[in-house]
Amino acid sequence: MNYKAAFGLTLVLLGACGNPEKSGKKADIVARAGDAELDRESFAAGFASNGLVKDSVYNAHKSIEAWAVEALFYQEALSRLNKDELMIDKQVEDYRKSLVNYIYQSKMIEANLDTVISNEEIESYYNDHRDNFILRDNILKVNYIKVPVQAPGLAKIRKLIPSAQAKDKEMLEQLCNQNAESFFMNDSTWLFLEDIKKEMPALKEQPDYSLTPGRQLEFEDDQYFYYLKVKDVKVKNAYSPINFERQNIRKFILNNRKTQLVSQYKQSLLEKAKAEKTFTVY
Repeated sequence: MNYKAAFGLTLVLLGACGNPEKSGKKADIVARAGDAELDRESFAAGFASNGLVKDSVYNAHKSIEAWAVEALFYQEALSRLNKDELMIDKQVEDYRKSLVNYIYQSKMIEANLDTVISNEEIESYYNDHRDNFILRDNILKVNYIKVPVQAPGLAKIRKLIPSAQAKDKEMLEQLCNQNAESFFMNDSTWLFLEDIKKEMPALKEQPDYSLTPGRQLEFEDDQYFYYLKVKDVKVKNAYSPINFERQNIRKFILNNRKTQLVSQYKQSLLEKAKAEKTFTVY
C-alpha cells in the first residue's frame, strides 16, 4: 500500500475524517485540544509514515498527541501568565533586530576584513601582551617513536635512532612511516606533555622535572617499543613561547580588527546621519 493510501486509511482508523455528510472546514479537522484545532493539511505536513498501516496508525496517534500536548501547554501558559509576562512583541522585535544586524555585520566583515597578518604584527602583539601567555601545562619539543614489537623494521629503527647523519635520519623516518603506529620528529613544534604521556604510558612514571633537554628514554612493553628524545622544555607558569601561541595571536588580532571595523562603520553611519540631519535628539 502506498503512502497516500496508508495515510487515508490512517485517518479513517483514527476517526479523523469527520462526518462525510458535512462539508467545509469542520470536515477537515483532525483533532481538537481545548481551543485549538488541527486541520488535515497541518497534520499531513507534520506526519511521517513508514508505509506500514499498523505503524502509520500508531505514529499518527503519537503525532496528534504531541500536537495536543504543545497546544494545551500553550493555552495553560496564556491563562497563567500575567500581562507583563505576555508582552513579548518587544522581545521578538529586539531579537529580530539583533539577528538582522548580526547577518549584515557578518556579511560586512566577510567583504571588508583584512585577514593578512604579518609576523611583525604577531611579534608585536605577543610582546605587548606577554602576561596573557602564561603556560598552564608543561610543553616540550620532542622526537618520539611508538612501534609494535612485532614490526619487521623495529631492529633497523633501533639501530638508526642514535645516528646524527642526515641520510640515517631520512631512512629512520621512512621506516617509521612503514612500521610505527605513531611518531613525531618535528623539532620546531611544541607539544603538551600530557598528550605525549597518552602516547607513552610509561612516561607517567617519570617525574616531570626529570624531562630535561637532551634526555633520551626507551621503554618497551608487551605491545610496543617507545623512544623519546627531549629537545626543549617549557614548564607551566612560565611564559608560553611565541611559536606555541602564533595561531591564538592571529585569532586575537582578527577579532580586534572585526570589532574595530564594525565600530568604525557604525560611527560613520551616525556621523552621516548628523550631517544629513536625519538624526535628531528631542
